[in-house]
Amino acid sequence: MEKFNTQVPFLFILLLTVYPIIFSGVSKTVITDEILTVLIEGTVTPEQQYTYRLEPFVVPEGTGALEFTFDYEGRRVHSEMEIGLFDPQGFRGTSRFSKSTFYISKYRTTASYFPGPILEGEWNISLGFPTITQDASYTVTIRMIPENHPEYYGPSNVALNDASQWYRGDFHTHTGHSDAFGCHDTRGNRSTCQVWHVAEASHSNGLDFVSINDHNTVSHHQDIKIAQPTFPDLLLLRGQEVTTFYGHMNVIGTSIPVDFRIGFDEMTVNHIQKNSLSLGSLLVIAHPGRETGARCTGCGWSADHTDYHIVDAIEIVNGTNIETDISGIPFWHERLNEGYMITGIGGSDDHGGGFGRAQPGTPTTMVYAGALSESALLDAVRKGRVYLKTRNPYGPEVEFTVTAGDQVYEMGDVVSGNDYRLDEVLIQIGYTQRNENTLELILNSEILDLEPSASQVYRDKAFKTFRLKIEDSGWLRFNLRDSEGITIISNPIYFR
Repeated sequence: MEKFNTQVPFLFILLLTVYPIIFSGVSKTVITDEILTVLIEGTVTPEQQYTYRLEPFVVPEGTGALEFTFDYEGRRVHSEMEIGLFDPQGFRGTSRFSKSTFYISKYRTTASYFPGPILEGEWNISLGFPTITQDASYTVTIRMIPENHPEYYGPSNVALNDASQWYRGDFHTHTGHSDAFGCHDTRGNRSTCQVWHVAEASHSNGLDFVSINDHNTVSHHQDIKIAQPTFPDLLLLRGQEVTTFYGHMNVIGTSIPVDFRIGFDEMTVNHIQKNSLSLGSLLVIAHPGRETGARCTGCGWSADHTDYHIVDAIEIVNGTNIETDISGIPFWHERLNEGYMITGIGGSDDHGGGFGRAQPGTPTTMVYAGALSESALLDAVRKGRVYLKTRNPYGPEVEFTVTAGDQVYEMGDVVSGNDYRLDEVLIQIGYTQRNENTLELILNSEILDLEPSASQVYRDKAFKTFRLKIEDSGWLRFNLRDSEGITIISNPIYFR
């Protein structure tokens, strides 16, 4: 609910008194959903052409981000106005005529402006008037987002696509902000990879989203903010690979740095988990099957005090490690058998920005989400609406349902005991046929020796139906295999 703020801060009132000349606009203060919004309106006349004007506003303590919208009459007709910004310590940037909206926070800002702390106190909008041939009005809207508001610290709701559909992506890539040195410079020599390298390779490989997770830093999030407008159909997810001596975790959907120092000041992995949970981000155990030791400290998972109830996902395929000694699938199956409902996802762990054999999208994680946004994708992963194409985005398309009673369940759903104990469940799996495929139906880690009760092919898609008596709690999923190995890995449907 929107309401006008009748208690305008004292400093704001003082500014109206002390700066009557430079404060030429009329200000209105509104509070919507705990976000303070200041609307500044003013008018400029032809006599004021070639002049500058300051419009002061007060930023309260605890503000995490500022979002600006700027508009004026007569754009490209009889008026041109340029905008810039000064914080209490000085110049913060200017976008002149290039942007009608911009965003500023400690860790990432719109291009033209500097990231950094949002200081409490007096700020100033700087307006310049190079062309004013008749009276023209302007408005500047400033949203002041608190540090404790999810819009500041949590996953973004901004969507590149509003459709509910399957989206193709990669949850694990790197740049030169940490250790991605597999790209090439203009002389063809190895060099650090940039965010735009990863974005271009992901877009060329047919992905809809890619998460960029540099080790123990969010410095690359500024580059993500700048690069995103260049890729209107590829969502760049904000990630950080929280890299500890006892395991790695990809924390996705926040720009707040997550402390990684297990053992320092009595910190445990559970502190990291709770921090991620409080930020609304997705916490993924990365490559848990890798070795941990002198050659690769912390690469496998050995963290004591792990609370698997608040692990959102496990990276079950890292690059091409599907059925190798360091596959994450056995680790995932152990957790599922212990009763945890943790989603299996994949990540290329690409360090070469598309230059090497490893490519963003190997594997591809398919996510059925309500929109192509951070918040929608992360929510869908938590719900288990996910399967993996182990090689690239162009592997088989699949369907997977269980019918119990008169209810149909999909990946990630839980079938209650009342729906399955008295009768068999009906399992239906469909997949596009590009090669000869073998279907492996897996119940509680064991591959079932079960013949389909019905099989049919419709156009290029094969459909198989199974009937199965479920006698206890557990989980059911499938693999699709061709002559080269596993090509599809589904997430489970659960029985409780």
